Amino acid sequence: MALSYRQAPSDSSQYRERLEGYLEAILQSDVPLHEWDGHKRLPVFLARLYRFFKTRIGHTPLLFMAARQAGNHTPAEIRKHVDIANPEFDGVVVYSAERLTASSRARLIASGIAFAIPGNQLYIPQLAADLREHFRGPRPERLDKLSPSAQLVLFFHLLRDEREQPRTPTELAELLPYSPMTVGRAFDELAAAGLAHVKRHGRKKLLSFRAEGRLLLDTAKTFLIRPERRLDHVRWLQEPPELPLAGEHALAQLSDLNPPATAPVFAVTPIQMREFLAIGRAESSEAAHDADGTLETWRYDPSVLARNHIVDPLSLFAQFWDAPDERLSMAVDRLLEQWA
Repeated sequence: MALSYRQAPSDSSQYRERLEGYLEAILQSDVPLHEWDGHKRLPVFLARLYRFFKTRIGHTPLLFMAARQAGNHTPAEIRKHVDIANPEFDGVVVYSAERLTASSRARLIASGIAFAIPGNQLYIPQLAADLREHFRGPRPERLDKLSPSAQLVLFFHLLRDEREQPRTPTELAELLPYSPMTVGRAFDELAAAGLAHVKRHGRKKLLSFRAEGRLLLDTAKTFLIRPERRLDHVRWLQEPPELPLAGEHALAQLSDLNPPATAPVFAVTPIQMREFLAIGRAESSEAAHDADGTLETWRYDPSVLARNHIVDPLSLFAQFWDAPDERLSMAVDRLLEQWA
């Protein structure tokens, strides 16, 4: 199953659909966006920089200023543009773009500027009261993070599962290194996170996802866990086994990132790591410069999704999408953009 991700919207309808899907996934409610013809009253330069969509959430009218080219405006410029549009719209003006750096997001929050970055963050403080009033009520308890088994079920669906939904825990357990009971609990987690529906058909539990492709991944982003639980530098005492390349080395193989000038990093399971040390196939090294390589012990089996001896791109995304080093976060974004 292929994912599709565009760096910038190629036309207004594509971006509107992407933003609508993100708002729906976040708010669990339809949020239709409509073209706003009030842009004719704005300075010509502003109409050239943005597309404008209006909607209403609860009692609050919203105007989304969708940047035609992501990353072209500084926080100071965005604030100036929002200030120009504000008098022409009776509601909240929200800056929107495909991408915004973490430092720019922080500066916009500090300035009280509302913004929406599909798949990344929604910040509209003026909506707090409306959301409490219109979206309160009994809802399943939401999770902070997915478990390793739930994340593997999600990634397996996005990368390998060609069969149409829905699936049962027993069916997936035949393809994954988990029992039907563990897969069933993973189903419940994905539903609690708002990523999927779980329905019962007789005694069968059926899982179907609320979205597909890039939208599903974007919605799941903040629930993802880093796949690696620890790092160990090792020296090989015997011929090293064939293991999937991991970390920045794997990301460099799959993207245009320059490879690190360090010994390679490979992904292993906890059982593999214990066996290597127990049977004398490898020994720990205190310093990276004295090691033959580094082993990342993963929370789930990396070989399930690995291809061509490289860990899967979605696990790399989970590892690096919010990395402080923007080279890494941008590389995984570009990696996903290449998927047709």
